Amino acid sequence: MSDTAGKADAIEANSPTDDMEQLRQLVFGDAQRKLEAKIESVNNELTDAIDALRQSQVRQFAELHESINDSISKLDAKLDSIDAHHEDNHSSQLKANELLQSQIEMTESAGKDDADALNDRINKEMSELAATFEDKYAEAMKKLEQVTHELTDSKTDRKTLARLLATMASNLETD
Repeated sequence: MSDTAGKADAIEANSPTDDMEQLRQLVFGDAQRKLEAKIESVNNELTDAIDALRQSQVRQFAELHESINDSISKLDAKLDSIDAHHEDNHSSQLKANELLQSQIEMTESAGKDDADALNDRINKEMSELAATFEDKYAEAMKKLEQVTHELTDSKTDRKTLARLLATMASNLETD
């Protein structure tokens, strides 16, 4: 008990704020130490997890970089192959183009002759059709004039005249 009495004397001799601090230490000291230890433990675990994550990301980035470099190398090889193939195709296309150009020139010359002959034939047929149309028009006008004189001479009413003109128009359409 002398130890507790010594503590009590020490508590009485201290100031009230020290007393409160000592009382806090007695009541909450163990819990505070546990809490601080837990915080330190969580901090250490978090630091370890972050370090592990960082190492994992570094490894993944290295693997990704290696994969990208490998893919680039493969693409370069494919591009070289495609370039060589393209050059071969280009030269064969140039030869085919020259051949087609000469064939086009020959066909164009033959087509021009055919077009001229066709144009002459169309002009001839158009002249014949125009002459036939003019003859039919003159004949229709003659019939119209004849019917008009007949109607005027017989003094037929307007309805009869309209019917006759309609009949004549339909006859012209069928011709």
